[in-house]
Amino acid sequence: MLDLVAFTKPVLDEITGQDVRTWNAGPHMLAANWQVPELDSRIWGVRTLTIAFTHDVMNQLMHADRQDLCQLQCMLDRFLRAHLGMHAQIDVGNRVLVITVDHLGVDS
Repeated sequence: MLDLVAFTKPVLDEITGQDVRTWNAGPHMLAANWQVPELDSRIWGVRTLTIAFTHDVMNQLMHADRQDLCQLQCMLDRFLRAHLGMHAQIDVGNRVLVITVDHLGVDS
């Protein structure tokens, strides 16, 4: 059984530059918290992220060998950076982001 936290946490730590608190939030789903500085303020608000993995992606992860998992982590990094960037552009103060990982491939 693949540990989603162990697979995803290093990617989130790298993206945020922080030690992200990450935990399982349900089947094929995890949640993470990290702090984000408020504009023109010394306040660091908590941002919560929920990442859901589709059944197809979970099958891909479960059947991957160690080398493939490393490549899939790189693909997850690109996928999350792109989706977090889109959320940051449209974020109107909501502190909860939900991202569904529906594919991990060369176009991720």
